[in-house]
Amino acid sequence: MLFLKHSSLDAIGIAAVAAIALAACSGGSANDELPLIRATLTLKTVSQGGVCESVRIRLTPKELKGVSNKYANNRMMVTEVKMAGPTDENGAPMCNGTGESLPMATGVWEFSAPLASGTTTCQRDIEADGDLSIVMIDGVEGCGGPKSAQPDATMPAEDGVPAEGEAPAAPADTAAPATG
Repeated sequence: MLFLKHSSLDAIGIAAVAAIALAACSGGSANDELPLIRATLTLKTVSQGGVCESVRIRLTPKELKGVSNKYANNRMMVTEVKMAGPTDENGAPMCNGTGESLPMATGVWEFSAPLASGTTTCQRDIEADGDLSIVMIDGVEGCGGPKSAQPDATMPAEDGVPAEGEAPAAPADTAAPATG
């Protein structure tokens, strides 16, 4: 009957250990206070056979940077956007949808969606105070808003003048035309 004699002490000891363990788990970390960043995803695509089905958008981190909330995703994920319609837009049956991503870590992310004309892909720098609106339109490159986070190196700066710190473009091949 030793068990019955000390059962109240054992219960108190177990309760104390459980309280200490719970206190250790409930302590937050510094990044708990950081915002959860979610992108707004807007799609517009041509209806296939008069039907508007949900579109799955793949979100892939390309370059994570800074510190994010501990609940932010830092790996590839897929978000489904429910589409509505079709609606008649300039004689074309269009499907439209808007959704929200899961929480994302800060950094450059690639967004990819299979639309009627093919897969649309773009990159965007995701920051708490940045542009979080991703707009993908069937037949239009990019994802709306500012240019891609990774600018196209083949595009010249405004007025063909290289930006500060950039080398001028190589001259075009000026070989003589073939005669004959």
